[in-house]
Amino acid sequence: MTDPTSARYRRLPSEVDPSQYVVEIPSFVDDRPEAAAPPPAAAPELVAATQLAEGYGGRRTIRRTQVRTGLWLAGVPIVCLVAIAVVQIVLAG
Repeated sequence: MTDPTSARYRRLPSEVDPSQYVVEIPSFVDDRPEAAAPPPAAAPELVAATQLAEGYGGRRTIRRTQVRTGLWLAGVPIVCLVAIAVVQIVLAG
């Protein structure tokens, strides 16, 4: 072991000072808007009406978006293939 770098590992410090290894991370202010407080639980009709008015249609909204996306993803390639087939038929005849 004549490597000069191994000499630095022969003598270790007796104690490690934790203050040398403390990393301070600055905090930040969370400026995101908070959600509105839910209405009192004593009035379920009010909760349902508020959610409906705010657009919490839930499944219908998600399902409608999924159907629209599915039609685009499946419909556009199908229409392109049909157009190519029609052009090939017209040019072959």
